[in-house]
Parts: sequence; C-alpha cells; structure tokens
Amino acid sequence: MTERLPEIRLLALDVDGTLAVRGHEVSRATRDALHAVTEAGIVLAIATGRRYRTTRAVIDALELPLSAVCLGGALVKQHDHQTLHRETFEASLHRQIVDEVRRAGQTVIIQQDADIHGHRDVVVDDAVVWNDRTRAYFDNSQPWAHKGDAATEGHALAFSLWGDLDHMARLQQRVQRQFPLRCATVLVPDPDGSDQAYLEVLPAAVDKWTGLTRLATHLGLPLQAICAVGDAANDLPMIRQAAWGVAMGNASPEVQAAAHWVTGRNDEDGLVAVVERLLAR
Repeated sequence: MTERLPEIRLLALDVDGTLAVRGHEVSRATRDALHAVTEAGIVLAIATGRRYRTTRAVIDALELPLSAVCLGGALVKQHDHQTLHRETFEASLHRQIVDEVRRAGQTVIIQQDADIHGHRDVVVDDAVVWNDRTRAYFDNSQPWAHKGDAATEGHALAFSLWGDLDHMARLQQRVQRQFPLRCATVLVPDPDGSDQAYLEVLPAAVDKWTGLTRLATHLGLPLQAICAVGDAANDLPMIRQAAWGVAMGNASPEVQAAAHWVTGRNDEDGLVAVVERLLAR
C-alpha cells in the first residue's frame, strides 16, 4: 500500500467486476461517489473490454458524459461519442488469424466501430457451426450483430471467441505461436464459474493502458496522474503502469499482487473506498 497518494487527475475504471454489479447495473452508492469525483475536478473515464454500445449502457446509468477506452484498448471514444482512435488489424494478418481460428474449429466474432459501419458493431463468422455461447452472444447482440465471412470483413478492432476453457487456452497458445509479436491475446474465464472462457485477440501492443495514454494525451493530462481500477487479467497493464493502480477485492490473486492497493469487492461498493481515499488526499 502506498503511504501517500500521488495527485490523481484521471480515474479510469473497468466495468465488469469493477464498476458494474450485474450487467449494466451500478449501485446508488457507487454512482453518488463517482459524481463526487467529477465534482472535485477529477476526470472519470471507462476502460473496458466491452464494445462501445454496451459500455454506453453503463455510462448512461451513471448519468455522466464520459470518455471510454473499449475493446481492451483498440477503440477510444470521446464523451461526445466521437471516435478519438481506432486500432485495426492489417488485412493480411486479419485473414491469417481467421484461417487459423477456423482450422481450430472455432468461430470468430469480429468487433467493429459503428462510426464506420452505421449501426453495425459485430460480425459473426458463418463458416463454422456456432457453439451455444456464440449463438447466445449473437442473439443478445441484436440488432447490431450480423452473419458474414470473417475473412473478407474489414476494420476489425478485435477478434472475440467463446468456447470451452481448455479449447480457448490451446487456441490462445496456437495464435501466440503462429503470430509472435503481431497480436496480443487475453483469456478470461467465465466469471460465472462455468467451464467456458472468452478469448480476445487484439492488434499488437494494444491494451487498456495504450488506450488510456491516448485519451490522457488528448485531454492534456499527465500519465503520472492516472489512477486505474480493475479486477481481471486485461486490467494488468493499466494497473501496473498507472500512478495508483487499484485491484478490486474480487480480483484474481495475480491482479491483487500487481496493485498498489486492494479495495473491497465490486458487489460491496469497493469503488466508494477508492473515491474516499482520492478525495481525502
């Protein structure tokens, strides 16, 4: 634990397992605390693996105009919903990754920026039979999800895959082995405790911290004044590099070990304690 907090001017929050309790729900106590943060002059931002549309649902619940780093850092949106930055796969690498995933018998879900494609966010590859979790993802993403040929789609910000945890772990290793230094991967076990997992493949050197650095630079805020809060493996880059990295009480042991401080659980208003420390500085 740090004895003295640095001056914080930007507070970046993960969503699932950190800010949200269930789905898009934010508790009243957490909402009130975050309003107090913004009233104190600290910029509040979201840093999530979610796509922007589902991130917007949480932002709307907070009733605050917030910028957001989405899709693990591949997409940065300003508080007015305009795209500040998007990081997409180079065309030949895009096709190679799709081919590799297909050979593994898995289905690629392509995440896109709706600013380019109108209302479309998601394209689900129709070359492989979908598993139940992929089908559920497609159904739950209507009307913004479409079927298509993932190999010929452009502007892919991230490739998402749902499947058995062991299969996803093997596919992660396969992608890392086939495309060293050309892409980044994040494997997230199902938080509900099932044997399923979510695998995300991003362009190389993209993570939540790279997205936050772009946002902070745009806002004219020093990187040494960022507090980042999260609970999962994809939060590690921002927790490790922020001036004050905070792990939730429900975070994995690895994430807690990397943090400067561990707060309470997300379902026990752990963010309120973070805000109290920031405002008491």
